[in-house]
Amino acid sequence: KKMVAMQNGCICCTLRGDLLERVKELSEEQKYDYLLIESTGISEPLPVAQTFVMNVDEMTEADEEEGEEEGVGNEEQKAMEEDKQSDGENKTGEAEKEGEAEEDESEQKSLMHYARLDTMVTVVDSSTIFSILQSIEALTDSDMGGASDEDERTVCNLMIDQIEFANVILLNKCDLIGGKDSAKMKKVEGLVKKLNPKAKVYKTTKSDVELAKILDTKLFNMEEAQTSAGWIQELLKPEHTPETEEYGVSSFIFRSKRPFHPTRLKDIINGFGELEKKLEEQRKDTTASPSKKIKRNVEHLFAGVLRSKGQIWLANAKDFPMDFHSAGKQLSIEPTGAPFLHALGEEHWDEDEKKGVADMKEKGRWDSVYGDRFSELVCIGIDMDKKLMVDELNKACLTDKEFEAGPEAWKNYEDAFFEGEIKQYFEFAGFEDEEEGEDEHAGHNHA
Repeated sequence: KKMVAMQNGCICCTLRGDLLERVKELSEEQKYDYLLIESTGISEPLPVAQTFVMNVDEMTEADEEEGEEEGVGNEEQKAMEEDKQSDGENKTGEAEKEGEAEEDESEQKSLMHYARLDTMVTVVDSSTIFSILQSIEALTDSDMGGASDEDERTVCNLMIDQIEFANVILLNKCDLIGGKDSAKMKKVEGLVKKLNPKAKVYKTTKSDVELAKILDTKLFNMEEAQTSAGWIQELLKPEHTPETEEYGVSSFIFRSKRPFHPTRLKDIINGFGELEKKLEEQRKDTTASPSKKIKRNVEHLFAGVLRSKGQIWLANAKDFPMDFHSAGKQLSIEPTGAPFLHALGEEHWDEDEKKGVADMKEKGRWDSVYGDRFSELVCIGIDMDKKLMVDELNKACLTDKEFEAGPEAWKNYEDAFFEGEIKQYFEFAGFEDEEEGEDEHAGHNHA
């Protein structure tokens, strides 16, 4: 056994070089069968996995793109590029000679050259999972440590990311909620399996688990891991697939070829993840009249939704889809950055996009007038009134009269989410103006 500590950095960026070096050293000793790497509680699983499966060149490009997104000196970047160009003109021959050596070095530095990523394990505190899902606490305000002042993630978002990406999930501290067979434990298990239906889930106390269940499982596959989230699996199912609801945990998909009226949508999407209100309403419903029950249920329509993800079409954002995302109480609606394919124009489609359009046409999801403009939203939660939620979402879409009025009428609708900035997403201006309007707005967040 040997323990190697790496501190003061992130495994997927500042510590990447250290990790490469340590794994290489341990591999060359040829006396260890397995490496168990424990990252900090605030690590995102995808970048950690990429550290193992990507080659050095790909990781370097990803780091450079991340740096550009964070605003790493444009003028400095230009100067560096000019220096590189000038240096290249003077030293072309020398660069060509060094090219092969650099390529060999890159191959040798790839972590996958020394180790195979076998399993991604996430440990969940079963006694606090529901309180975390109802929290909007930022990582910077938590006692987890390690988050920078610029880190905008919440504890809830991070926990869901870690659950959705794992191959193996340990539901720990079962003893604190009545044991492995308690009703609360079964609800926790049902929710976690809904968030990640492909993961192996084990209930533990003090993280006591057979090593064979977490070591040398050969479970990790990068392509599968990127589609393991429950909301993705729901979208991949054939439409109208019935589901069995266990312990109140369930999901549903809302689809519509009509755009949402922005004001009506905003009126109904409050209260995500507010389980305490859901429980309070259930207590009141024992004596309330049917009309009062419906009114209260509409007021807290999404209280039972703990995870949602999808794309929506707002009427006053005709050419651009909006990303709809919630984790616990945190909800965000923001532009995806790329226009609908129909707005982009067939002449700009690449081969994959052409195949995607052909597939939509075959499945009847391509509209003759509006193309691929539609809304598709997955909701996962507990004790959801799915019929009422779908009914209210449909009511928030345009009526027959509103839809027939067309885009010229839609563009005058009130901007309910972006404080007047929605206008730039109504019509795709083409590629010439793309850089000027690129991702200037971070979207709209609800807490």
